Amino acid sequence: MEWNYTYVKKIPIEAQYLYKKAMEMYKLGKNESALKYLRQTLVIAPSYSKALVTMGSCLEKLGMHDEATARYEQAIRIDPSLKEVLDKGR
Repeated sequence: MEWNYTYVKKIPIEAQYLYKKAMEMYKLGKNESALKYLRQTLVIAPSYSKALVTMGSCLEKLGMHDEATARYEQAIRIDPSLKEVLDKGR
């Protein structure tokens, strides 16, 4: 699998690596594995809003809608511009 890398300011490189691994799992439909990587990502970088949004998507696919909503709301508190993006996706 090709890995395109783009550095995200203020997010530790370790967290970005774990996020990329989570995205690989997510794209393969392995949502539980993706969640494991996302949880590790958020331990290192709790304000990584992209990871929170992806976590919400994984949780939704696993039928955990309340927890997914909580992750989306957390991401919006960090980055209010995500509200519009998330509203369009629903």
